[in-house]
Amino acid sequence: MQLDIFNFNQSDIDKKIEKFKNREAKAKKIFTIREISKKTAYNFVKQYHYLAGAKFFSKYSFGLYIDSVLCGVSSFSNPQGTNSLKGWFGLSNDDQSVLELTRLCMIPQLNGSNGTSYLLSNSIKLLKPKGVRAVITLADDSRHVGSIYQVCNFKYYGLSDSKNDFYDDTGKLNPRGSTRHKRGVWLPRTRKHRYAYVLDKSIKVLLNEVKERPKDSGDYELVCCNGSKKVFDKRFQTWYTCPRCTGQIKILQTHSNETGR
Repeated sequence: MQLDIFNFNQSDIDKKIEKFKNREAKAKKIFTIREISKKTAYNFVKQYHYLAGAKFFSKYSFGLYIDSVLCGVSSFSNPQGTNSLKGWFGLSNDDQSVLELTRLCMIPQLNGSNGTSYLLSNSIKLLKPKGVRAVITLADDSRHVGSIYQVCNFKYYGLSDSKNDFYDDTGKLNPRGSTRHKRGVWLPRTRKHRYAYVLDKSIKVLLNEVKERPKDSGDYELVCCNGSKKVFDKRFQTWYTCPRCTGQIKILQTHSNETGR
């Protein structure tokens, strides 16, 4: 009978985690990995991932277990964005052989441990019999550099291009048409460190590999609002809640000398 996935603070589980972290027991003696449902993955991620309840796509998800207690989740989906597969591999967007790592999450006791790399590496092995030829992943440069992908032998393909996104005052992202007279805010899009792990050597990455991988300085800034959770639209002299950090856009203050009409 499976235990509650959040009920991991039992003494026997804690002891096994400590043995693993102290190198007194190998990962394969402590953990098992098996495929799980998207619902199970989502419930776990909602509790432990920094993006919390933000929705994500998932084609395959895997769980890292100690006994019957879920302690980590990896989730993979078809790459999002119309140019992802074409830009990365020259493949059509309906190709099913390349997946994107959409979530990788552990319970707090295992953060920073080799348990994360053990889960990711073995999840990729489980994808190969499913016909997966490559896995790509993106690391938000405002939060981390993707050190775990480096540990797991992903190759590095530099940062994505600098771009801006427009959130209108209804919360819609990049609505069609001119934004000149629309209320809302332009925010710089965080750039992404790009990584790929190729399982089938016949598939070629079209991006240029960067041999010098980024190092984790531990110093990151949120380019949207720098943690203040509020942003300013100069055109209409209006302060809004930061739509990227809060998940919604609400007017906080409008100056009397509005411009840009």
